Amino acid sequence: MELQNIVRGEPVSLPEMLNAREHRVYFQQELLKKYGCTLISFTLNIAGPVKVFPLAVRTFEEGENLIRSYCKTMGIRLENCLEHRDKTGFEAFFPAACEPEKVKRCMVMLEENSTLGRLFDIDVIRTDGRKVSRQELGYAERKCMICSRPAFECSRSRRHSVSDLQTAAVGIMSDYFADRYAGRIAQTACRALLYEVHATPKPGLVDSDNNGSHADMDVFTFESSALSILPYFKAFTACGINNAEKPGREVMELIRPIGVEAEIEMRRATNNVNTHKGAIFSFGIFCAALGILYGRSMPYSREKLSALCAGIAGDVPEELNRENASEKEEGTAGEICWKKYHIGGIREEAAKGYPAVFNIALPAFCSRAARGFPLNDAGILTLVDLMAVTEDTNIIHRSSEKELRKIQEQMKQLSADHVEEKNYRKVLKELDRKFAEQKISPGGSADLLAITYFLYFIEEGISPNKI
Repeated sequence: MELQNIVRGEPVSLPEMLNAREHRVYFQQELLKKYGCTLISFTLNIAGPVKVFPLAVRTFEEGENLIRSYCKTMGIRLENCLEHRDKTGFEAFFPAACEPEKVKRCMVMLEENSTLGRLFDIDVIRTDGRKVSRQELGYAERKCMICSRPAFECSRSRRHSVSDLQTAAVGIMSDYFADRYAGRIAQTACRALLYEVHATPKPGLVDSDNNGSHADMDVFTFESSALSILPYFKAFTACGINNAEKPGREVMELIRPIGVEAEIEMRRATNNVNTHKGAIFSFGIFCAALGILYGRSMPYSREKLSALCAGIAGDVPEELNRENASEKEEGTAGEICWKKYHIGGIREEAAKGYPAVFNIALPAFCSRAARGFPLNDAGILTLVDLMAVTEDTNIIHRSSEKELRKIQEQMKQLSADHVEEKNYRKVLKELDRKFAEQKISPGGSADLLAITYFLYFIEEGISPNKI
């Protein structure tokens, strides 16, 4: 972490800071007169001459949101929010229609429970201008963010250098937003898996109607599985953030053990049923790639994300050429298909940056959603698009390479016949019946559909640079 690249802004002189404090006291008094109620005064504890820089602004705005949220939860009505934004530091004032002691307890709860709380300077002021102290309510003094001694002692003795205080503050802020980003990416990944399994009807796949070609799993199995691996999606993303400057192949080696742990947890949750092994592979790559985007402060784009995925997975197909994989009598469905047909399946798709998703599925899905198709229907129609082009080793494993080609042509014909303009649900229900009879399951295509839902949610509801 290069501190000088983060704490960049206009420095403030000591006279300017003293003048700003006098102005703050004056403004507080004016607000107490105007509203005649308890006043919350909020600023940030930022050491050094630079008080305003992008990460600090983001932290200030998060603090405002947390104050509102805590007050709403505790039944404290805020009359208004007034701000001063100057180079001496941002300030926010909340007149609160509530007894000052209750407000102070609420704000202490915020300072103690939020990771960012140590950076918050929240005063609660009575109508007569006196501050409510922590001590009078029985709370301990605030602790130093570096050594955990009483903060007042460290400040008075200048125990820590400005550089050390800045490093600690920036670390708290950076860790908070990175953790929140990884958490929301993980939640979105889990949401995508749940949308995919519930999309109905899907030929040969588990959905809300039936189990398709699978006797050992149903929607509840998939729900349990998705929830069990949610923490690993966060770990994949965090790994990308923390190793953003490393080459993709090194990131792949770092996320492999996380994937292994995720599969173990999946099997524990499903009584050893393989529900999401393929999804763990692809979501691991996508989550890590999104983490790299965040870690590099790069704006999101499909092109960048595809390239990062390809960089992470680029060496994976070579594993299929290794002698120990090609000579095994048995192996995974992907290894067997490579040995018999030289079809790389999802590994080859990943190494190319997921062209089936970025060039076909995601544009088609977004177009349908924009035209008013329910997300369920946009999904099942996009599955047809994916089945037309995906080298789905699950289909080969359950039937043959010849059957895969037959299904691909069938799906291409459905698209050519504009199935989305007709009774597509009826068509797909009939395909589901036939696939179930033949025990055919396009699981590889289903994983790519889940990724499509994932990217749709990312692009529609979450800006990777704002989380």
